[in-house]
Amino acid sequence: MTSPLHILLLESDTGDAKLIQELLTPQFAFELTHARTREEFAAALGGTRFDLILADYSLPSFDGLSALELALARSPDVPFIFVSGSIGEDAAVEALKRGATDYVLKTRLSRLVPATQRALRQAEQRADLEAAQQSLRRSEIYLAQAEHIAHVGWWERDFATRRVSLSDETCRIFGVERVDLPGWHGRWLELIHPEDRSRAAEAAAAARAPGGPRYDIEYRIIRPDGSLRLVHSQGDVSWDDLGRPLRQFGVMQDITELRQAKQDLRASEMRFRTFVDHATDAFFLLDDQSLVIDANRQACADLGYTRQELIGMHRRDFDVALDEPSIESLKGRVVAGEAVTFETRYRRKDGSTFPVEARVGHFEESGHRFSCVARDITERKHAEQALRISEERFRTLVQFSFDVYWESDAQHRFTRQEFAERLTDAPAPGSEIGKTRWEIPYVEPDAEAWRKHRETLDAHLPFRDFVLARPTPDGGKRFVSVSGLPVFDEAGRFVGYRGVGRHITEQKKAEEALRRSQAYLAEAQRLSNSGAFAFNKERSLYWSEQLYRIWGFDPEDEIPSRDAWWQRVHPDDRDNARQELQNALREKHDFAMEYRIVLPDGTLKHLRTIGHPSYTAAGDLVEVVGTTLDVTERKRAQAEHQRLRELEADLAHLNRLSIMGELTASLAHEILHPIATARNNARAGMRFLAMNPPDLPEVMDALACVVRDADRAKDIVARIRDHIRKKPPRKERFEINDAITEVIVMARNVVDMNHVSVQTSFRDPMPALWGDRVQVQQVILNLLLNAAEAMSSMEGSRQLSISTDWSEPDGLLVEVRDSGPGLAQEQLQDIFKAFYTTKPSGIGMGLSICRSIVDAHGGRLWAEANHPRGAVFRLTLPAAEAGS
Repeated sequence: MTSPLHILLLESDTGDAKLIQELLTPQFAFELTHARTREEFAAALGGTRFDLILADYSLPSFDGLSALELALARSPDVPFIFVSGSIGEDAAVEALKRGATDYVLKTRLSRLVPATQRALRQAEQRADLEAAQQSLRRSEIYLAQAEHIAHVGWWERDFATRRVSLSDETCRIFGVERVDLPGWHGRWLELIHPEDRSRAAEAAAAARAPGGPRYDIEYRIIRPDGSLRLVHSQGDVSWDDLGRPLRQFGVMQDITELRQAKQDLRASEMRFRTFVDHATDAFFLLDDQSLVIDANRQACADLGYTRQELIGMHRRDFDVALDEPSIESLKGRVVAGEAVTFETRYRRKDGSTFPVEARVGHFEESGHRFSCVARDITERKHAEQALRISEERFRTLVQFSFDVYWESDAQHRFTRQEFAERLTDAPAPGSEIGKTRWEIPYVEPDAEAWRKHRETLDAHLPFRDFVLARPTPDGGKRFVSVSGLPVFDEAGRFVGYRGVGRHITEQKKAEEALRRSQAYLAEAQRLSNSGAFAFNKERSLYWSEQLYRIWGFDPEDEIPSRDAWWQRVHPDDRDNARQELQNALREKHDFAMEYRIVLPDGTLKHLRTIGHPSYTAAGDLVEVVGTTLDVTERKRAQAEHQRLRELEADLAHLNRLSIMGELTASLAHEILHPIATARNNARAGMRFLAMNPPDLPEVMDALACVVRDADRAKDIVARIRDHIRKKPPRKERFEINDAITEVIVMARNVVDMNHVSVQTSFRDPMPALWGDRVQVQQVILNLLLNAAEAMSSMEGSRQLSISTDWSEPDGLLVEVRDSGPGLAQEQLQDIFKAFYTTKPSGIGMGLSICRSIVDAHGGRLWAEANHPRGAVFRLTLPAAEAGS
């Protein structure tokens, strides 16, 4: 019981409450909580833990039975005593039935102290009993758990009543419910394996016989579900005074797993012994004096001794590298709990020695003992030597093949870097160790490229040629190409990367120059509409992007086959093109050929292909490289140019016909004059013949004059015919002064009709002109007639002058000056445009044709104002080259 006591008093009368407290004080040490109303009473129950409740039965607003119900609901274990002056016997009995501990009448308060003592004592006894019951329940639970964990259950047989009791674990072992217990002995025998049943029954019967053996047996049972279990059961029999068996108590353990574990252990021990005997390492067991207790087969094989010879040998008998102090030092470290690994040398029975790696550990069995595992590391030593040589070779390889070798850990931080000696701008040694690749200052690549690279690293995938750029002290870039392979340990865990890097700054510059060159080439091919190609005997090796477009193939597709592009060659050109190509390859020379192709949409193209074949020293074809030009537009332009030339020729011919029409009268006069002269000379000849005798010399002179006049008429007709007849241009050497003189003769009648005075000023000598005589005379004639017509409406003197000159580099210069009305400044260029005219009846083609003719001869025609009036037309023509 706690001290002091905590007492709750429910009393509305303060005087009675004080009297009760005075009565209890001499006997108890307590703290009193006084409640006068229901609310105060309920609040007190919700707070302090009380040891005793005293309550009046009758209260002004509350009654004792209600207080009892409230107290039982809140604190059912706390003694409750009514202290009342008005409670009747029936009410007191009812209160006790409902759970009150006792009641005391206020008229007999002397009973309060004994009643309180009795109530507290009963409460303490109830608490002790409850604690004991709880402890018992816990013990039963612990026992059941222990039985379940250990697979151990108990059983009991009462021989007088033939009753059998089984624990829950025993029932679980047998796989039965408690309802199966009646007639258990027969049921028990049925569950025992048939092969063990008679033996179990005999053991049970023998244990009941006076002086019989103790019941202790292992047998198998077959559960109702068919599963097989192995159990170990043992029990003791108790006897009465007459030596008769009363009961038998025993335990049963399911040893199925234990027996299996023992079997597994034995098998494991056998496997371990087999493993040890067949291990490639030598195993020794040594005692405290370093004497061999046991050894495996490999130890015998390594040292050349039998197992019997090894047992009892001292360690130093075969370990030639360790002296006694070293052995004692190792023993001290091992006894302290350290597993020591070291290298030493063993000596075989034949006296030869070999290196070993030994690992010594300590274990307890009948005192201190030591285990030693020794491995022959001869091959490893050879491998280490080979590795050192390989590393030297590797360093040499790195020095001459790469610029850096690197390793990183699982967090991608550099753990090792080896830079080639030739690298002049390598970072300071160790300056990048412990950093990731992206923590070192960089200029390129961008964030997206870094993100993809880190995804590759986090996925532990190999990578190749990841390019980044580091800043250089001079503000430039140092490009590095990095490749790496992931590294995993023996358990398959990722431990990092190892890889190499190459400084590719110069390569980058070369690639950039190549890209620019390729871009320029591609743009040049696009602008020139040409494409490049390469092929060998078997297949096409290369097509430029523009070549795809020329042939109408998709650049995204693979290079077209030969059949595909030969199929697009125009059928009329295909055989000739094949033959030209075959001839060039057979004769081993460059080729150039033109042909047409037809695209799938029907488009016709003209192509020109130029190729250069290359051959081996033996004369075998290596490849053909070349270019193909789309000359469709050039062909179209040539055709258009030819058409325009023909049109110009037609226009020039029409112009000449028009001029000849205007010169009809003048030309008729020119023709009639030699005809008339020939007629007169013929008559004179006739008269000289009629003389007697005939004057033959005079006749001969007259006939000569007739012939001369006829030739003159013939020349005039020929010139007229040349100007009228339509024929292709004919280039020849001729004298410009003579050609102008002939033009003046043809236009004489027009000049005379317009009262124009013609003056000539020819430089003599003049270089010959190379060109079409008729076309040049057409230009001069046009200019002469235009000038005569322009001056026809002028009053006063009408002067027309034609001059020739020559200078370097302009060549031959012809000037036609007139004294006509002249041209306005804005007309000086317009007059050479087609269909521009200043004549009321003109069509504006004459001067345009003249300029075209002059341009075709490589010359220039232009107009200027003449002073004081009129216009001057100048034209330059190149002189004929020597030998032309």
